[in-house]
Amino acid sequence: MAREKRSILFATKNLGKLAEFEETFNKFSTGYEIISFRDLAYDIPDCDETGATFEENARLKVRNARRHLRGADKNLIVVGDDSGMRISCLNGEPGVYTRRWNGSEMTDEAIIAYCLDKMRGANNRSAKYVTYFAVSTPDDDIAIISGENRGVILERPRCSSLLPGLPFRALFFVPELNLMFHEVRELSAEKRKGYVLGHEQAIQQIVDYLDK
Repeated sequence: MAREKRSILFATKNLGKLAEFEETFNKFSTGYEIISFRDLAYDIPDCDETGATFEENARLKVRNARRHLRGADKNLIVVGDDSGMRISCLNGEPGVYTRRWNGSEMTDEAIIAYCLDKMRGANNRSAKYVTYFAVSTPDDDIAIISGENRGVILERPRCSSLLPGLPFRALFFVPELNLMFHEVRELSAEKRKGYVLGHEQAIQQIVDYLDK
């Protein structure tokens, strides 16, 4: 008899992040249903992302969500993430401050333009995309799982790669495969020629953690 699917609340209102997480998670397990705040019958207040690191913000997101869950939803598994780009020539910027990189709330387009302006003339365009996941089970245990990938920032955005909520999707390029990072994620492991997807490895670890 097939096991009933458990539900995982992915603690975000960012539909781009939700789509990417669900697509990758389903590669490793179909035993869970991925839901978001939009699937709940009530509102979850926005989380104040006051952490100084990706890990701290991921923890804040799951704790905020769990604190406001009601009724049977308190039995949900909650996954929160914080991710972003660390650009070498900018001393690791923007890090956790992507949305407020210039000191005010920024749109995707503003982030892209601001990044390219700050990097104008830079010879070293290397960067790494870092992701931290916090996984909270109903007994309130929290596991932290992370991954990272290296690439470069293009000198101009690839418009065909734009996805709302993910500004660096149009800028982050993997030279050894001559592909955008999101295109690499769509390849089979064999076609990646040894390039390891840290984000994918982290989600595999989430599945392993929940299935143990």
